[in-house]
Amino acid sequence: MNPPRAYLYRLPLKDAGSREGILLRQGNRWGDAAPLPGWSRETLEEVKRCLHGSEDFVPASLRSAREALVGDWVSLRKEVPLNALLDGNADQILAGAVRAYREGCGCLKIKTSRIDSAHLADLVGDITRETQGLCQLRLDPNRSWAFEETLRIAESLQEFPIEYFEEPLADAQRLPELISRSGSPIALDETLREISPADLAKFQGAAALVLKPTLMGGFEHCRQFALEGERLGMASVVSAAYESGVGIHALGRFAASLSRIFAAGLDTYSRLQSDVLTNRLDLSGFVFRADQPLPAIDESRLVLL
Repeated sequence: MNPPRAYLYRLPLKDAGSREGILLRQGNRWGDAAPLPGWSRETLEEVKRCLHGSEDFVPASLRSAREALVGDWVSLRKEVPLNALLDGNADQILAGAVRAYREGCGCLKIKTSRIDSAHLADLVGDITRETQGLCQLRLDPNRSWAFEETLRIAESLQEFPIEYFEEPLADAQRLPELISRSGSPIALDETLREISPADLAKFQGAAALVLKPTLMGGFEHCRQFALEGERLGMASVVSAAYESGVGIHALGRFAASLSRIFAAGLDTYSRLQSDVLTNRLDLSGFVFRADQPLPAIDESRLVLL
């Protein structure tokens, strides 16, 4: 079989800046290699160098793209629910929560970096009231809270519909201790890029695993985490890293193939001002429909490498 053809793309983001990646094409199958600056171990230039280079090292994003070309994932469900991604100040987050709820969203992921922890309970209370308590809430401080601070916050939010706290600790080494002591649902994210599936037993009691194939090393690596997590009672949350519509489509199909999942985190797609697809994916109602075919690619946006 001939090697896949590779195309460079650059897409503007709604707020500022742009998102770059490389699409692979083999026959009528497409994959997206989109390392995320500041988060991926590899750069886009390193992916370019590895396209036809040695197999000794395959960057995570490139492995994801290649696996999407051959992935024959069997859908276990027709639809995958999606969370809304909310960030900014308290007013912006509340407005976004209300808007998402009115559009049919039942799960809200809240980036808390701009929210003083002393005011977090007020914001969560406002969101719960405005959404009639019908939305599950995911709080993501990106490893910024101290251990005792996390315990206090979790205690203060017990009455609210918190699905989980995502990687709250600045001292990530204490995550197993937090899981055992807090009694609050905890999700692993960054930790999954530092351990193997065999290490998950150390985190027994965690509620969920946030699986990011683009960052973690591909779909099959994430499937191994999902299988081991399921054995330990953990759900999988398939999550995006600002990929193009090609990558988002693969992530949705992958999520539909897993046995035990919570709502997937594909809402980074809404931050893209335009896409490589001629028609954007239909994620209306915050649902990914597993039988949705990949729309045609707008090849005028691509540069052959």
